[in-house]
Amino acid sequence: MSKRLTVSEYWDLIFEKYNILNKIEKEGFFIISAEQIREYKEPRLMTKFDFSKQLPQIFKKYNLGMLPINNGTYILGDFNLYSKLPSIKPKPKILEIPSYIETIDPNNVYSESNALHVALLSGILDDAIGEKLVQTISGRMRPNGFSFKVSTSKNNKTRKITIDRPQIEIDGGYESLNKVILVEAKNQQPDDFIIRQLFYPYRYWNEKVKKEVIPVFFTYDNGIYTVYVYKFIDPYNYNSLELIYQKSYIVQYGNSDYKKKEILKNIHIIEEKSQKSVPFPQADSFNLVIQTLFLINDGINTSSEVAENLGYDKRQGNYYIAACRYLELIQKENKEYILTNLGKKIIDSNELKMNEILFKQILKHKVFNLVFKEYIESGKLLNNDEIAKLISLHIPELSSTKNGSYNSTPKRRASTVRSWVNWLIGTII
Repeated sequence: MSKRLTVSEYWDLIFEKYNILNKIEKEGFFIISAEQIREYKEPRLMTKFDFSKQLPQIFKKYNLGMLPINNGTYILGDFNLYSKLPSIKPKPKILEIPSYIETIDPNNVYSESNALHVALLSGILDDAIGEKLVQTISGRMRPNGFSFKVSTSKNNKTRKITIDRPQIEIDGGYESLNKVILVEAKNQQPDDFIIRQLFYPYRYWNEKVKKEVIPVFFTYDNGIYTVYVYKFIDPYNYNSLELIYQKSYIVQYGNSDYKKKEILKNIHIIEEKSQKSVPFPQADSFNLVIQTLFLINDGINTSSEVAENLGYDKRQGNYYIAACRYLELIQKENKEYILTNLGKKIIDSNELKMNEILFKQILKHKVFNLVFKEYIESGKLLNNDEIAKLISLHIPELSSTKNGSYNSTPKRRASTVRSWVNWLIGTII
């Protein structure tokens, strides 16, 4: 059986066939059609780079980016297309969904649109914007043509790009007395995002309405809803995006907090296994840990396949596989990964039961247990330095060195502990 190529490997072939690097070097850009891409794989799968980590290796190596300029045509060049998100979040504000709502299940936030429904019903969006909002826009549309400047990675120059009716999609559009809010939503917490998903809708609606248009990036991850409110300082400059402020929220429902405290009180702590056999996790998004489990259930069961589906390189993909092993959800059989009985039980459970099982699996481990217990008792979520000290104390194998030099491993693992505990705090069981 021939080897299945990754998206990155297909792009290597495309670059070679069309001599793209040389043409970008001479012209500053290269235009490619969907038909040319389709010779190798479906364009929809070959052009979805919402986050810079999803870029093919050849794009990363030469600092390249790609934008749609009309229906079925893309421009490639050394464009700066992504905006980094702040690594530190504010303390979440706790809100509740109205008790009379039956058609939206806050225990089962399964998509970006579902997360936005919860955000609207719980008052997250109203609170973040400071005005009462109603939903008025969603879905796909085609703007009229417009031009803009985008910065390049060479000599801080800009390039003018003109687009002609490319397809755009708005996850959620809302209106108040004074503002129009355009939201791009993700059910994970990325390091960055492609500005295009805010800029193209902003340009379209900024020319159609008299009200102020506010671009918003919205994430739901590890039980935390985060709203990033932006502004384009110059409507004609792609890279003029500026973060105004951000707010985070947790939506509580029913008796979830009581159940969490009961589990914490009665949980049995297990001994950590050898770091050589089952390493302490280094996988910051717990939603991606869950996604990894479902990928393996779907037959995507090698480290390279899992990594590609998560949008990571193989090394980072291995971290999420290792996290599933740490929680005893998967095991290795020959060169592939399969579900354990516990993993199968989670797959067969509804989301509420799934969350409860995962909640218990995390709290069996002492460091996670102690950090969550501190939050329950004091309302304080320990910082990375404090968590690193707990890791060094309770898992000395992680902090030991051969020559007594400084070991940064506990500090790196602390961010995973903090992220998973955020999931424990925000998830509903």
